[in-house]
Amino acid sequence: MIQPRSLRRVTVFVVVLVLCAILSAGGAKAESVYTIRDLAVDSSAVSAAEARSLALAKGQRAAFDRLLRRLVLSEDQVLLPVLEYAQITALVDGYVIEKELLSSTRYRANLTIDFNKFGMRKLLRQRKIRFAETRSNDVLVVPVYDTGDGPILWLEPGDWRAAWLARPANEGLVPLILPLGDVIDMAAMDAALAMAPSREALLGLAERYGTQEVVVVSAYLELPEPPEPTAEGNSNDGITDVSDGTGNDAERVSVAETGISKSRRVRGPVEGAILQLTVHRVGAAAERTTLELLRGALSESRESLLARAVGRVMALVEGNWKQANMLRFGRENELHIAVPLNSLGDWVDMRRRLRDLAVVVSIDLAALSRGQADILLHYFGEREQLMLGLEQSDLALNFESGGWVLHSNASGGQSGTSGNNI
Repeated sequence: MIQPRSLRRVTVFVVVLVLCAILSAGGAKAESVYTIRDLAVDSSAVSAAEARSLALAKGQRAAFDRLLRRLVLSEDQVLLPVLEYAQITALVDGYVIEKELLSSTRYRANLTIDFNKFGMRKLLRQRKIRFAETRSNDVLVVPVYDTGDGPILWLEPGDWRAAWLARPANEGLVPLILPLGDVIDMAAMDAALAMAPSREALLGLAERYGTQEVVVVSAYLELPEPPEPTAEGNSNDGITDVSDGTGNDAERVSVAETGISKSRRVRGPVEGAILQLTVHRVGAAAERTTLELLRGALSESRESLLARAVGRVMALVEGNWKQANMLRFGRENELHIAVPLNSLGDWVDMRRRLRDLAVVVSIDLAALSRGQADILLHYFGEREQLMLGLEQSDLALNFESGGWVLHSNASGGQSGTSGNNI
């Protein structure tokens, strides 16, 4: 027979399991935008307790800064507030500690910190800082490397695909995924189709990975010409001209004598080299192509240059998504909407989900009956932004019989959308 104390332990264990299941199931919704996961902290002090307090304080500040970078455009980050520790903790709903290690003077752990979305929204609105909180669906990245002898997709010697595989964890609003590169992918797509690019073939590849958006990122490394020896046999002081590709005057750069040849397969330093990036997006919205140029730094390895290029592309995709889904508080609109109901509980649930949306300013109830609520919805931005926000709460706004009707998506919907520019 189980003793009362043991029974309590079993009950607590079961409750913990249930709570973990609930938290795991809700991780893909828009609320997770305000959650910073797996943040490593490490602090030392005169005692374990003091080291722990210091680590938690540093962790919450770091998580707050990371969240702001996630929500705000890079050009607006100079406007970000610098808050006292007490002000940051007031915005924290809770945290979870994992992988906790401590000694007499040192504390290490990984933190998951949940911020209050309403508090964060209020903070940014008061400071008139634009932000985006709508997540995109997965976007498929197809990296193509041009060695100078032709483009290579799946087996590139230039480590372009390897650079993408080694990319840092994506903490933004646009989750990027990479194809497996197996025989199925090779049969569906080759380098020529990717470079063309073939919209049909790319979207066919995307379908395998459950997404409707593809970004083809082609890279071409233009190496500097080796300096020609003079009559005296020197190297012309190691100076050569390299065009920056912008139409401006060519920049004179120092080229170290590293034996760099014209081969794009070289694995030595790439000082003075120009990495040309072509970022082509294919998806639900209009196709878009962006050109980027990166110059190899002093003594920089090719691997380092390619890693920088990956970061540049990730920032570009993230920035374009934020621009398309930015909440602009200076522009307020309104819309008359009919909300079909099966019960009063449906209306309570619908109102709660609408109030949770950052894009919604207020809700005026015009009429309420057993079968329908008629509302005047005040919201920020354009109607397309409103519809994107509604999708985050599994709601669908449709124009039916001469008016706008709001339905709850019984199938659960998706956690984001990829229908805008990336």
